[in-house]
Amino acid sequence: MAAACCGSGFTVPSIITTDDKAQATFSYQYAKAYADVFTNGNWQKRRTDDITQTWKLEAAHIFKDRWQGGISLPYQQRKREMSGEVQSQGLADISLQMGYEYWTDWTYHAYRPKGIGYLSFQLPTGRSIYESEDGSGVDARGRGFWGIGVGSILTKNWNPWDVSLNLEIHHSFSKHVHNRNVDAKIKPGQGAGLTLGGGYSWQYWRLGGLIAWVYEDAIGADGTISTQGNLQRVATGSLVVSYLFNNNSTAALSYNDQTIFGSPYNTTLNKSILLFYQMRWER
Repeated sequence: MAAACCGSGFTVPSIITTDDKAQATFSYQYAKAYADVFTNGNWQKRRTDDITQTWKLEAAHIFKDRWQGGISLPYQQRKREMSGEVQSQGLADISLQMGYEYWTDWTYHAYRPKGIGYLSFQLPTGRSIYESEDGSGVDARGRGFWGIGVGSILTKNWNPWDVSLNLEIHHSFSKHVHNRNVDAKIKPGQGAGLTLGGGYSWQYWRLGGLIAWVYEDAIGADGTISTQGNLQRVATGSLVVSYLFNNNSTAALSYNDQTIFGSPYNTTLNKSILLFYQMRWER
């Protein structure tokens, strides 16, 4: 129960990295649990279905030239075969971002990237695994903690190539959980994420890839459940194909796999497909 759960809302923020003044993105992700990795390092392949579907609306807007604000609103549905099918749906963790472009690319430089620093705020609008009403965790749709993070995104284009790096660290705050399964103070810690990506564009198409590493401190519990917990780590590899309809509209298809890279620990590994459509408004 005290293992880190359900991933992080900090890793990929809703940040404008182009020269546009605003953007809005709608995405749909279909994810299926492939295996569980335990604290002894052993993998156990799932023998029953555990499927999560996520619909997400994200938006961001520039203000005062180099400042921006963003929001991410996810809605999640999960179905899992246990003794019969168990399912749940509802709002997941909402996240807010505030960014500042500290390195501009207004003048040409062969190597200097564009740099955007940001603050992220995670709202516990999704139920955590400790607040599961039936103890199955199927109704856990987020980390369930208030959280704050700081990070930076670096991007650079050498037509037709592009590269990007996103590095962030975050802290989640303790909370007391009281229900029929748990009466304890749940104590998360720090976490971090690193994402490296790149791509090649030709005409209206782009083929890209990225690797995202996520680390979360152990989540401890003091109460009816008393434990120090165990840390969590996972790496996600993604292959992305996108098409530019015009200067302000893009559609993309992404395949994401958590079974290929890194050394996962104390986590569930998913394979997923993501579709998204983004509109942008020029300055």
